[in-house]
Amino acid sequence: MAGVLSQTKSIFGSTQQSGRVGSALSTFTRFKICFTSTPLTCGNGQVNVIKLIQFNTHRNWNTVNKYNDKVILRFKKGGVEGSTTINLTNQDYGSIGDLADEFSKKLKAALDAELTGGDSFTITLLNPQAGKKTGDTGRRSFSCTMTSTNAHNLTDIRVQFPQYRTTTDETDFNDSYIILGGRRITDSTDTTTYSIKATVGVRSIDFQAPFPMQLHSQPYMYLSLNVANDNLQTANLGNITAAIDEHVTNSCFLAKVPIQTNYCTLQMDESSPYYISTTQKTVTELLFQCLDSHGRQFPHIDDTNEGLNIETQGNLFSDMILRHEVMDIGSDGNLLKAPFKTYNYQVNTLGEAQMIGGGGF
Repeated sequence: MAGVLSQTKSIFGSTQQSGRVGSALSTFTRFKICFTSTPLTCGNGQVNVIKLIQFNTHRNWNTVNKYNDKVILRFKKGGVEGSTTINLTNQDYGSIGDLADEFSKKLKAALDAELTGGDSFTITLLNPQAGKKTGDTGRRSFSCTMTSTNAHNLTDIRVQFPQYRTTTDETDFNDSYIILGGRRITDSTDTTTYSIKATVGVRSIDFQAPFPMQLHSQPYMYLSLNVANDNLQTANLGNITAAIDEHVTNSCFLAKVPIQTNYCTLQMDESSPYYISTTQKTVTELLFQCLDSHGRQFPHIDDTNEGLNIETQGNLFSDMILRHEVMDIGSDGNLLKAPFKTYNYQVNTLGEAQMIGGGGF
């Protein structure tokens, strides 16, 4: 922003627990930094600027989790409508081929459950094959052929990837369509539209997805800072309940942090593009939130199913460096509080102005 730098300081912060658990606002997802004895202040004709210089956290959540693992399988069995929900195993996957292998096995198990007489399907063709990585030769869209020993009596098979909001299950707003490369279903009452095409034969079923598979559905973590400022965002970001559209609204976003394999890391310098400026003269606390692009918390991992909290009892925490700057912008928002030189003049007998002295620099 335009202005003259007047003061600056660095603020080192961490959400790592040290001994007893702190307040409820002392976690990775939502944490507060308080300046009880050393508030951030600025004067008249000045603004406070808060920049993010460094941020780091371990990526302690699965790339496939409850927000991108849901698939709804609909079908007719002997002419009677039926449905079942498939959930992919929540874990990291090393390649899109491994993810395709998992999906095909879950799909096969769901279809096997509808067969009678101990019959089952055999996966005779799969693409991408297990181990195939993005960049390897071949198509990245999911396709699979399953064949049963006898006639399976299943018709009108629809595989759906839901992304709609319901009051009963937050996971219905799901990103499975991103990683599995299918068409998203945006209406909870829609039972006819399919996400991937299914061609049903007497003994075989061929599945074909229209779009490429992906390993991740959330490439960034969104760091918000609850300080009044002039930042803007499109309404489809950061709000799990708002209408999905591209209208621009006020924003509390401070930064987007890339999600990598092991860490979520951002390293900038004093010219960081991630900052907020506020005319608030005294800042006594900073309240942060770390959420995904839809305003959801990153799913916690508890592999022992004991109800443990990885934020307060485990190793999900972050550290950061903030830079606080006080900028002189002038009392009217345009006049800079910058050094200046003054001159003294006198007029001679001819009416001409003559400089007789001055001060300044």
